[in-house]
Amino acid sequence: MEKQNIKTNGAENSEPFHPGVVSHGLKECIFGQNMIYRDTIGSTNAELKKLAQEGAPEGTVVVADEQRAGCGRLGRQWVSKKRENLLFSVLLRPNLPPEKIFVLTMIFALAGIDAVETVSGLRAMIKWPNDIYVGVKKLGGILTEFAISQRTVQYTVLGMGLNVNWNPSRVVTLLYPSSSIFSETRKKISREELLTLILSRFELFYQRVLGDKNDHDVFYKRWNERSAILGKQVVIETGNECVQGEAAGIDHDGTLTLITGDGQRRKFLCGDVSVKTTF
Repeated sequence: MEKQNIKTNGAENSEPFHPGVVSHGLKECIFGQNMIYRDTIGSTNAELKKLAQEGAPEGTVVVADEQRAGCGRLGRQWVSKKRENLLFSVLLRPNLPPEKIFVLTMIFALAGIDAVETVSGLRAMIKWPNDIYVGVKKLGGILTEFAISQRTVQYTVLGMGLNVNWNPSRVVTLLYPSSSIFSETRKKISREELLTLILSRFELFYQRVLGDKNDHDVFYKRWNERSAILGKQVVIETGNECVQGEAAGIDHDGTLTLITGDGQRRKFLCGDVSVKTTF
């Protein structure tokens, strides 16, 4: 979870992640061929970007039990209790123009919420631009980073953090109300099973996005259907302004359209959005 300033202690008695279980379950999947596990790491995204620059193949996965310098959007620190949650990044080398990269974030989120629902029954939603929510609480987040050379995407790294088996409500300095699969269901979930489901589903979506049959519109429709904010009155803060209005739709490039009180249609590519509460 994203937070301001807090130190966390590792849960040394908790069960470590078993990457071999996931690799075995993904024998026929590109994400099962080169899985790198770290007990403790600075950031899975940072490590995978370094490996990408050194020529690591598409499908490389870095998964960790603890991040010391994990980041969310806008450089915020990502907090996660050791050996309780899911922290991983995947490497892609897609044949996509830079303006189409948002589709990868989108299908990554859809794979995540599908897997969460399969293992727990929770109907998670997507909060623009890159958060996973259950009800009004944050369950996880995604960080997408990519490198471009001469208008060509060289690689894309997609990182995901999901609260699985800890109780984030005990961390009082988190930026947002947060929850976990365990907090919602009171059941411990196998992180290995969850990651296997996410990556197998993600590969299917990825192949469809890159395939001859362009399925982008199908995924954009699903993304909008699983949006936590569309059709609601929201407040978006960009750093330069604070705008209120109805969240009307999310475009193919990830742009959020807001209809303000005076009928204007405003478009935002990034910002912090919250559902407006009335009393």
